[in-house]
Amino acid sequence: MKQFFAGMVGLLMLGACSKTGQPDHTGIYQEIKSGDKMVFASMAITKTARMESSDWYTIGKRIAVYSYDSYMRAYVDLSAMQMDDIVYDEDAKTVRVTLPPVRTEIAGRDMEMRKEYENIGPLRSNLDSKERAEIKEQANASFKKEVEDNPEFKQQLIDAAERKARKYFETLFEANGYTASVDFKP
Repeated sequence: MKQFFAGMVGLLMLGACSKTGQPDHTGIYQEIKSGDKMVFASMAITKTARMESSDWYTIGKRIAVYSYDSYMRAYVDLSAMQMDDIVYDEDAKTVRVTLPPVRTEIAGRDMEMRKEYENIGPLRSNLDSKERAEIKEQANASFKKEVEDNPEFKQQLIDAAERKARKYFETLFEANGYTASVDFKP
């Protein structure tokens, strides 16, 4: 019986020794993964909307120009990371981090529109809130189409986000004693 307990204690000590030989990096992995949707870049884009109407039966025109800001952001979904996306080289004190791809999204717009120009004829009515809302919806649909048709907006955000994400993770791992190289999945 003494031999059995001595054997068990020996196995436990052997198991403990093998764990202390290699650092446990699950803590930093969990910390990174818990960041979920981490925003690294954003931009405001000013959209201008114009409305013009003139009816044959009224005197004067109605011209209105409004603007508002729409917002885009670039993020990395860190919750999609796997343990094997972080590879350590203990001898060289380096780490290779492969992040999920940077994604972009439209993050919202100003509620209020700024009046840039308005020319309402003397016998014409001012724009009401319903007409302003229609102008804003048309401008928003136009904005979304512009973003889809012009990849420059997204590419600028992606480039900025990748630079900032690299710097963030290099600094994070440097604080833990490692030199990091950061790449992104396609």
